[in-house]
Amino acid sequence: MNLELKTEYWDTPKAREAFKAFILEIHGLDFTEWEARGYWDNTYTPFSYFRDGKVISSICIYLLDAVIAGRQSKLVQISGVGTHKDWRRQGLSRELTDLGLEWAKGQHAGVFLFADEEAIPYYERCDFSPINETLESYHIKPVPIRQGLRQLDPANQLNLDIIYNYAINRTPISDKFSVFSPKLLMFHALYSMRNKMYEIPDLECLVFFDREGPMINIYDVLGKKIPSFDDTYPYISRETDKIIHFHFHTDKLGLRGVETKTITGNNTFVKGSFPVSEPAFPFTSRA
Repeated sequence: MNLELKTEYWDTPKAREAFKAFILEIHGLDFTEWEARGYWDNTYTPFSYFRDGKVISSICIYLLDAVIAGRQSKLVQISGVGTHKDWRRQGLSRELTDLGLEWAKGQHAGVFLFADEEAIPYYERCDFSPINETLESYHIKPVPIRQGLRQLDPANQLNLDIIYNYAINRTPISDKFSVFSPKLLMFHALYSMRNKMYEIPDLECLVFFDREGPMINIYDVLGKKIPSFDDTYPYISRETDKIIHFHFHTDKLGLRGVETKTITGNNTFVKGSFPVSEPAFPFTSRA
């Protein structure tokens, strides 16, 4: 088939540009800003088949720092998976996945991914299995608003530097289960969390959140120390607030009466055994 296998090629400009073009075509995602701002992560390791200088099939192995039951660990997330339409149904993605997992063997405690709907049958054939996730919720009563919440704009380089400083100096959001990477978090800062980042200078922390009517989604809290919910909430409080959904485990927030429910819809799959049952994957850990 005249295919060339390449891996760990980020230092080769033409190959990296070919990968960016492939991801844009397959997933509609443009990595240009992440790269231009200086947050491209070399630990996001590609395994790709090239033909005539173009990527025709690829997967990426993201080796991420984790905390599991209070202990430092690592997990593998598989992402950036795809094959050009002219080369599908030839087993290329499976070959690359096997190569990537063999490369990562012995370096991690578990493998996970988030599948597109149409890819679910493929991952099931590759011996991946779905895992339940959890969402923690808390019913609230408004408290007096405390001044001092400051929204950060990633278009402002000084604001972006503040965010990255928090990212590289953060403590894990949970001792039960955390997955984190400073440069992956900066990807979210530039894309999915772009208008959802707020600093509370009094508490020396960042809170990533948004609102849907009376519901608040809190996606992450970054700081050298995680402030309690009682300390944090007055800065983001509104009279109409009724419930907060936390997209991570809340064991560090000092809350009582948290409701935990199993959720579906993220299409989370694992390979073999996974070290956490019904985890709450931190939103900013998703590649």
